[in-house]
This record gives sequence, structure tokens and C-alpha cells, in this order.
Amino acid sequence: MSSLIDMAQDHHQPLILQSSPRVPYKDSSECGDEIVPCSLSHDPVSSSPTPADDNQRLVSLDVFRGLTIALMILVDDAGGAFPSINHAPWFGVTLADFVMPFFLFGVGVSISLVFKKLSNKPNATQKVLLRGIKLFLLGLLLQGGYFHGRNHLTYGVDVGKIRWLGVLQRISIAYLLASLSEIWFVKNIRVESPAAFTRKYYTQGLFAILLCSVYMVLLYGLYVPNWAFAASHLNSSGYASKFQAVS
Repeated sequence: MSSLIDMAQDHHQPLILQSSPRVPYKDSSECGDEIVPCSLSHDPVSSSPTPADDNQRLVSLDVFRGLTIALMILVDDAGGAFPSINHAPWFGVTLADFVMPFFLFGVGVSISLVFKKLSNKPNATQKVLLRGIKLFLLGLLLQGGYFHGRNHLTYGVDVGKIRWLGVLQRISIAYLLASLSEIWFVKNIRVESPAAFTRKYYTQGLFAILLCSVYMVLLYGLYVPNWAFAASHLNSSGYASKFQAVS
């Protein structure tokens, strides 16, 4: 009989194991009226630092783009009524003349950020060429002279009057040249001194000087026959008083 009692006691398990650690409980203020045991295991996922998002946007650049678009809308809508903020015909500079340079500045900053870490140059070149062609064709569609207003609807396309180099077309060319320069001409070295900076961007700087030289030669050396524009003269209040044809 005593042996049976001893065997039964051996199979009994205590309600609280002495060797098991005590389970702490959360404070009732954290969980309301319910008492919840805390987890003893440390969660590595929740405690590990969140990795930086590669697609994180540069807020200052987005704000700059938004202000540039607002400026573009202002000069396009109010430039006809206030010539002082409209585009200068040729001589001088007005508020409207800063819109396109601001856009190009934003494009340049974006290019330097996108191609900062480049692994596949041919693939990046293919994407740049495709995007440049799309921008150029979009510029031909929107600014090529197909839309003449409600009172001047015409059918057919006059190739001699197409505006081949509108704003979007020129932005596409600038984007294409700057992107190719950033992809192929910038050397993959760390910049830790002025000499290292010069070695990194030496070829790209020469390419920029070459482009500026070609542009200046075309601007001042290319003869355009039968070219004229209407220059407005402003009065003291800033309104156009008369127009004069300049050739």
C-alpha cells in the first residue's frame, strides 16, 4: 500500500516549479484592468533600428519644385496683364525668366541624387535615353504649335512651323546630357580633399565647358534671317504703353 502511495506522489507535478523563473507582470496602468504577463524573450525585430528608406524624398527639393510651379502659373496667367513679370523679348530679365532655370536646377539636383550609387551604367543609360525621348515628344505635342486656340482651329501639320525646341524639348536635351555626364564621366572615388574632388569631377567639368562653348558659338555666331520680335515699352505704372518691332 505504501509503495502505491509513493508511486502516485512521484507522478504528481507541483503547481509552481521552483526552478522556473518568476514571470513579471505589466502595470495595470498600461493594460487597463487586465493583468498581462510580460514576454521574457527580447523581440529583435521590434527593437532593431529601422533601416533608412532608400526612396526617401528630399523635402527641400520638393518644396522648391512646388514654389517653381506656383511661379510658373503666376507668370503665365498674369504676365499678359503685367508685362513687368512677363518674359523679356530679348534684352533684360524679368521674373518669368527664372522659371526654366529653376526647373533645370531641380533636374540637376535630382540627377546627382539618383545616380549617386550606380551599379549598372548601360541599364541607367537606356532609362535616361528613353525618358529624354519621351520628354522631347511630349514637348512637340504640347508646344509644337498644334493647339492654336479656339478661334484658330486648323487641321494638318505644317512641318515648317513646328516649334522643335520648346521648353520641354530643351529640358529633355539638358536632362539627357547632364545624366550621361553623371553616369559616365564621374569617377567612383571618395572625396576627402580638394585634389580628390578635382580628380572625381575633372572629366565632367571639361564636358560642361565644351557644352557651354558650343552654346555660346551657336548663340552669337548663327545667323537667323528675317527674325524680329515685338518689344513692349513700360510706363511708370508697369503697363505696356506701346510695342516696337525689333529685328
